[in-house]
Amino acid sequence: MKQAIDIEDLLVWAYRDMQAEQLWDDDTSSRLGIASGWGAIASVGAYGAVVQSSSYIPEPGDRDDAALVHRTVLGLDDAFLVKGQGGLSVYDRGLLAEAGCTLVERSGERPLMIQPDGVAVPLERVVISVYLVLHARVASRPDCYADVARRRGRPTKDGEVAEGLTYDEMIHARAVYAVWHAALGILAGDLAGRLARWEPTAPKANEAPWLQPRRRVLEVVSGDNSEAPKPLKRRRNIPC
Repeated sequence: MKQAIDIEDLLVWAYRDMQAEQLWDDDTSSRLGIASGWGAIASVGAYGAVVQSSSYIPEPGDRDDAALVHRTVLGLDDAFLVKGQGGLSVYDRGLLAEAGCTLVERSGERPLMIQPDGVAVPLERVVISVYLVLHARVASRPDCYADVARRRGRPTKDGEVAEGLTYDEMIHARAVYAVWHAALGILAGDLAGRLARWEPTAPKANEAPWLQPRRRVLEVVSGDNSEAPKPLKRRRNIPC
């Protein structure tokens, strides 16, 4: 009988305990390069990232499950951020196409969104696989500054909402967290019924912890905040 497991915990098991990226030796992984984020993951050790080790003893079938998780993570597409008057919006390729926009990807440069009227808007790529793997390795979550409230009244001269933190930095971090959370939901759906030992469930992590009452934002979230995978294929304005 398969064991139910939160998708976030499954990733921690795959990357911290099983070191899944070392189990799949297909040539495809070496061809993905920086565009998929794997080049960034492979080189992160040079920047002093801490990779936790584990004394976990694999059970039969674990290697195949971990390798399948890794392949599925690498198969997730990137997301794109664009800044507007209401903050940051998150897009994927499907949503851009539905909006009549053309995605232009340029080697070594920021991608562009060509709107129906011909106006080119720079996009920021969010490589989902990078965030999923790096945070799973150390069992962490992207920092979304959940305990920082938007400062009332006139902004400070440098736009800070807290010491050392600007408003733009805060909404960017929250947009990345929203992408990470949505990707967990997508991944849980993609892996449903495909693993030998595990049955992943949608993420219990709060979708927007910065919207929780301030007395609760630092508490462990125990409720299931998602009944179904959350697609990225819709515009998401990040409330702050």
